[in-house]
Amino acid sequence: MSENKRYTGAISLIMSQTDYNEDKAKEKLEKWEGNYMNVIKEYLNPNFNKKKESNKGKSTNEKMMFEIRNFMDTANSDYLKRKDMEEKKKEYLKKVYDKFLEEKKKYPNCKYEPPKVITCSETCENKFCPGKLLDNKTYSKISS
Repeated sequence: MSENKRYTGAISLIMSQTDYNEDKAKEKLEKWEGNYMNVIKEYLNPNFNKKKESNKGKSTNEKMMFEIRNFMDTANSDYLKRKDMEEKKKEYLKKVYDKFLEEKKKYPNCKYEPPKVITCSETCENKFCPGKLLDNKTYSKISS
């Protein structure tokens, strides 16, 4: 008799904690072999009894080394990207400078030759020449 009271009490508890009707509560209670806590846990989280994947088997040292390796790999890949960008930038600047030198050959009067000579005349016809370096640190042919 006390078993039946207990079973009825579990069903009423399940019904008060969930939106199950009496039939559904009985069904779930039978499924969980009378464990009303599992019925309520399943209602709140259907995946409560599935184990989470964890780092079991890994010691603290192994976890720490994994994170350090991961950090160093990221730092190395970022370094390689920056290095590649610098190389591309140098190549571009070299192309621009080579183009300037080619154009300079057409204008023998042009004195501008960076980084040695950083000024020229205001009337220089070379389109790549910035002109005369003024006192305010700007060039005469560059419009402000």
